[in-house]
Amino acid sequence: MTHDDLLDRLFAAISARDLDAVASLYAPDVQVWNSASRRTFDRAGSLRLLDAFLARTSVVRYERQERRHWEDGAMQRHILHVRAGGSDHEIDVCITFAFADGLITRVYEYVDGRALAPLGW
Repeated sequence: MTHDDLLDRLFAAISARDLDAVASLYAPDVQVWNSASRRTFDRAGSLRLLDAFLARTSVVRYERQERRHWEDGAMQRHILHVRAGGSDHEIDVCITFAFADGLITRVYEYVDGRALAPLGW
């Protein structure tokens, strides 16, 4: 599986609310950092955070703006389209990834925390 395939599967799984599929793409020791919380989460913590995010939204869709690759890593910039509380929101996000053995090992997610306020974060 290419890194593009891996990322396509990740964002499709999140959009489909399939946390088991997300977990299958993470390395057991994955570390996920989020700029809004300024915290790093392990695999279980990241999945809990993602579950809480999905519980607040009824629609999640990614509009990819850019994706770049380098050896064992990639960056994706996208607009995250969500519906929460009956309103649609667009959130600009940039994420960098590290890969090993066909799995995601590191995630660094950059998002303006103010953009998450309408979602109750």
